[in-house]
Amino acid sequence: MTENFYEAFEKYILNQKVISWGFQHEIKVLLPNGYSAYPSGYFTEYENGYKMIASGATLHKTNIQEAMILNPQGVPIARDTEDTIPCDY
Repeated sequence: MTENFYEAFEKYILNQKVISWGFQHEIKVLLPNGYSAYPSGYFTEYENGYKMIASGATLHKTNIQEAMILNPQGVPIARDTEDTIPCDY
C-alpha cells in the first residue's frame, strides 16, 4: 500500500458520486513493492474509477473488518483493518 487510508479516503473517495457496487471475487494484482495482492469483497465504485472494498474475517478468535481503496487499475493503494468487539446476543 502506498498511502495512508484516511488521506486516500479524503483524496479519492470523499464527495465522489457512486456509479456501481457489487461483489468482487479474488483478482491477483501486482503491488508496487513486487508482492501480489488478492482484493475481494463487497465494493463501491466511484465516478473517478476508484473502488472501496470492505470485507470481514475471523483470525483465530478475533473478528476483523478490513477496508481497501483500489485505484482504477484495481491495485490497492490504502488499507485499514480494525478488530471488532465481541457482542453478546
